[in-house]
Amino acid sequence: MNFLKINWEDLGALLLDKLITIILVSLLFFILYQAGTRIVKRLFKNYSEQKWTDTSRILTLSRLTTSGIHYLTVFLYIYTVLGLIGIPVGNVLAGAGIIGVALGFAGRDLVADIINGFFIIVEHQINVGDTVAFSGLDIEGIVKTVGIRSITVIGADGATTFIPNRNIAALKNYSYTARTVNLDVPVDLSVLTETKAHILSVNADYPQVKFAGIINHEEKLFIRSTLTASSAELPALKMEILDKYYDNSY
Repeated sequence: MNFLKINWEDLGALLLDKLITIILVSLLFFILYQAGTRIVKRLFKNYSEQKWTDTSRILTLSRLTTSGIHYLTVFLYIYTVLGLIGIPVGNVLAGAGIIGVALGFAGRDLVADIINGFFIIVEHQINVGDTVAFSGLDIEGIVKTVGIRSITVIGADGATTFIPNRNIAALKNYSYTARTVNLDVPVDLSVLTETKAHILSVNADYPQVKFAGIINHEEKLFIRSTLTASSAELPALKMEILDKYYDNSY
């Protein structure tokens, strides 16, 4: 009887209103996410073009920041939508019983991933492009990404391995004592030949430097060389070489 007394017109209007609100919120979050990632990429891109920067380090931090924005946006979006629907998220989590326990375990793993990843980044243990091996995991390869939850490694066989940060108890970084960094110089097509010739002439004076080719990143051309040196020698040697790269007297 109560079912027959439902005002279906009012209910339909309410559902339509909720649906429109959710669509608008979804659009807003999408715009904010796109804007945030674009701003981050542009900031790191501009910073990476400074001749004194470590491009591998900048790439690592850029991907980590983008990953953090992604997870934060998803969490806030789900929380907002559930609130719009009328679900009290806090009360549900507090009284969910078994579900709450399961979420607690999942949350514990997530927190462990984030904390361990934070110290890996802050302590400069690895960067994108480093060759590493993980103790107890029988995994070795080149670091592709360092994320807020995991690290992606490309093995010698070409396989991609995703390693949760919480599982990293100890690692060997073969690039630490004799570390390799990229020396990227932005270039226009109009002066590509002259700039490449100049860089090759500079490289000839440094046996630690190898020409890596011309790359296209973020719709911009770079001439890339790689420098391999000890951690103690690397900063000064990198500045010295880049100063010669940017010498406009040639």
